[in-house]
Amino acid sequence: MPLIDPFLEQLVIVPFGVVGFGLFAAIRSKKVIVGPIVTLLLNVLYEVWYSFSFDPNIELFLSLRNITFPLLTLALSLLVLVAKVPKVPKDSD
Repeated sequence: MPLIDPFLEQLVIVPFGVVGFGLFAAIRSKKVIVGPIVTLLLNVLYEVWYSFSFDPNIELFLSLRNITFPLLTLALSLLVLVAKVPKVPKDSD
């Protein structure tokens, strides 16, 4: 019996975890592209581990979440990093 309910894990914990870590990486590095890459790597690692932990002989299929989570992280990274850019006042000549 798993320690965490699989429904809760797949719909709440994993999405918030991988997108959150990706967003954190983008903010720390101050580069937008880092976030989606970190999100993609974490989600692929999770899917590989989850698939092979239940049946080592199973054929690996990656889900559509490997596209949607990095796109979501990209959008959030753009919003956060563009909002953080200091605005330079115009010189009135």
